[in-house]
Amino acid sequence: MRLRDANLLYRSGSYASAVVLAAFAREELGKWKILLELRREVLGGKTVGIDEVKDRCDDHAGKQKAGMLGITMRGDRSSGLGTLLSSRMEASPGSDKRKEADDQLAKIDRLKEKRVPDDRHEQRMSALYVDPVSVVVGWNRPAAAVSRTSAYEFLIDARDDYSLQQCDHYTNLEILKSVDPELSDALEQWIDRPKLPLAEILTSV
Repeated sequence: MRLRDANLLYRSGSYASAVVLAAFAREELGKWKILLELRREVLGGKTVGIDEVKDRCDDHAGKQKAGMLGITMRGDRSSGLGTLLSSRMEASPGSDKRKEADDQLAKIDRLKEKRVPDDRHEQRMSALYVDPVSVVVGWNRPAAAVSRTSAYEFLIDARDDYSLQQCDHYTNLEILKSVDPELSDALEQWIDRPKLPLAEILTSV
């Protein structure tokens, strides 16, 4: 529901508020993944108390990381990343040029995987709070800090992760069964298991 409400805020032009709500939605997805991991630990014989559950689910950046199921690379042709992506697409499969581009993209991917959760947490903070930044910069103003384009990209990434989790690891139990048969059986036996709404298509920028 938070992601759906974030879409409504985006469509109304409230880009900062849309980012904040989408960030919280992603954190809830991360919490779901964290709780699943705790469940596996309990099934393995570990005793988990309420304090540990709260502690594992308390870190904002940690929940962003847990909810990150994929990484999107964006770059126009004039940027270094855009040039690299174009070079890879134009290179012949199996060629040295393709292999070199793949190696460079893999390094970028690893760096983004480490950096993105903290970046998204900082984006939420920047979109939520009016705070002094520095004498030179002045104050952070959410309405000015979040553009339509950055809000759109933030929501698209959140929607994609939600769709992947919803389709592959909750709604479509046949897919889940091949990955985690025990969890698939448990969800199938959950009589009043709630239905998750489909991810909405977002109006482009």
